[in-house]
Amino acid sequence: MIERKVVLLYGDILSPFKHIEKITTKYHQYYLRDKDKEDFSIDNYYEIWIDERYTGINAREPRDYTPVILVKKEFLYKFLNIFRALKGNMCLCKLNHEHLISYIDGFEYEGYCFYMKNEEKKILFLEEYGPEDNGMSVGFIPKKERYSIKTLEWYKSLPEERKFKILDVNIDTELAFDQWVKEIVK
Repeated sequence: MIERKVVLLYGDILSPFKHIEKITTKYHQYYLRDKDKEDFSIDNYYEIWIDERYTGINAREPRDYTPVILVKKEFLYKFLNIFRALKGNMCLCKLNHEHLISYIDGFEYEGYCFYMKNEEKKILFLEEYGPEDNGMSVGFIPKKERYSIKTLEWYKSLPEERKFKILDVNIDTELAFDQWVKEIVK
């Protein structure tokens, strides 16, 4: 079974999508070239998902897909260094993540938690908010509206380093998310 990893790009400055596509296209060509060789084995590759968490307030064209690329294990370090050289922050994470919700003053705040791959850390992001549901959902269609957290004035004025939170992996994620959201919503 092929091991999956996530390259998480985050921050208020990220490289344009065309740079990421250029990198993934290059590594896809390497994969296609190797695939035709007699000694090819899929076990020599990682499946890399490239996820972004843009924390800036300026408009950024949203991507409607997550790029996935097969990278030969021996080239992973070089591949990661290419992303480290781009604008913004980068970390290697596990594929699994958590979807978090916090309720404050009649609003529901949603976020994500990613687990860093080779560290005992996790990183939290706040992404959407909306009025609390209060049981108003019908079937699977919620009546509540969702908004980007980036539209709120207090979020716009937050320093960049407070728009995400890095924690020790052993800290209770839900409790930490709830406390963090309460801190930054003030």
